[in-house]
Amino acid sequence: HELLSPEQIAKKALSKSNQSAQEAVAMLCGILGSVAGNLALTLGARGGVFVGGGIVPKLGNYFDSSPFRSRFESKGRFSKYVSDIPTCVISSKYPALIGAAVAVKKHYGYLGATSVSS
Repeated sequence: HELLSPEQIAKKALSKSNQSAQEAVAMLCGILGSVAGNLALTLGARGGVFVGGGIVPKLGNYFDSSPFRSRFESKGRFSKYVSDIPTCVISSKYPALIGAAVAVKKHYGYLGATSVSS
């Protein structure tokens, strides 16, 4: 058996050239959906769950049809509650910088500040 890197597994899964890679990526998405749904339920994340970093943003449209969302919502009597919680994939390369820029804009009223000291 050939040992593949995460990038190679994702590439083979997306190209549908390796059944084991497809199963591994589907399993990853399903487990991520279960954990994200549990956390959303535990923390009351009604505003949404944002998934970013690692492999997920690279999965593109595959992620939308993966087991993620069905496992996210599979919470027994709480399924309706979590089904109303939106999930989004962060596709920005630098989301932390965008968030920091928004925080500066909210605090100072504009993004042209020359100083951030109080």
